[in-house]
Amino acid sequence: MTIGISAIAHAYGRRRIDNVADGVQRGFDASFVREKLGIATRYVAADDQATSDLATEAACALLEKTGVPAQEIGALVVVSQTPDYQLPHTAALVQKKLGLPASVASFDMSLGCSGYVYGLSAVAPFLGQDGHTRALLITADCYSKVMDETDRATAPLFSDAAAATLLTEQPLYRPGKAVFGTDGGGAGALIVKCGGSRAPSEHSKLFMDGRAIYSFAMSRVPRHVEQCLALNGLKLDDIDRFVFHQANRFMLESLRDRMKLPPGKVVIDVADGGNTVGSTIPIALEPLLDERPRRILISGFGVGLSWATNVLELCAT
Repeated sequence: MTIGISAIAHAYGRRRIDNVADGVQRGFDASFVREKLGIATRYVAADDQATSDLATEAACALLEKTGVPAQEIGALVVVSQTPDYQLPHTAALVQKKLGLPASVASFDMSLGCSGYVYGLSAVAPFLGQDGHTRALLITADCYSKVMDETDRATAPLFSDAAAATLLTEQPLYRPGKAVFGTDGGGAGALIVKCGGSRAPSEHSKLFMDGRAIYSFAMSRVPRHVEQCLALNGLKLDDIDRFVFHQANRFMLESLRDRMKLPPGKVVIDVADGGNTVGSTIPIALEPLLDERPRRILISGFGVGLSWATNVLELCAT
């Protein structure tokens, strides 16, 4: 049985921010925000919005778009590092809000920018069991809830968003063989130090060492892409689109240049929304499902440090 991606939908936080104007107020040149970061608009969750709300909104849009009844969903995975609560798991909250059956297999995955690739590999095994043929993979994060709005290193980059992916046994794209990686030695480069069981606190803020993350991406991702291609018996020229984690324009252009990839093959989709953590890849993939390139390489990297890469291949239609 072939399990893969049939459709994608997304949702943003309710508050829209002009990132160029906001960046100028923070002391950045407008050209830096437009050309280096490439992020014109960001979205922030309202005070009454949490991760489960964004996840539910994206999933509702997906179910309406596809016409799939909620009762036919057999598995639900929510990938997030900003859950509504320490417990229960956010997937349980989303299950209730969507009206999914009590028989659904639901759980959370605590991963960030690599989480979508990990999630694809985690969801597939649940399909085919007990007659289930449809599953939801949802990436969702509200970084604004853990971010210091005065921090120039993080505030101009991140948006609150969710993306919902429908996986079925009659997909549009099927994943190939994925490769994964973790380096906990770099955990301090992107971290929220307080609020967990080691250091409980009501006041926790995101810290990011941008230079360390950039160096990590430049050194790890190109080699990782080569490993994934080799595992799948492919070469760079066999890939029609490259969808890397959409961190910012500078990062994406640097990866493109480092790997000597044709500009037209590398998706840069940060202008509206910027860095949505685990949702950047599915949001960038959504319009490609209509374009239907034959092969799409997806690669996520970031907090952990963690990275994951896979190739999506168009199924016969």
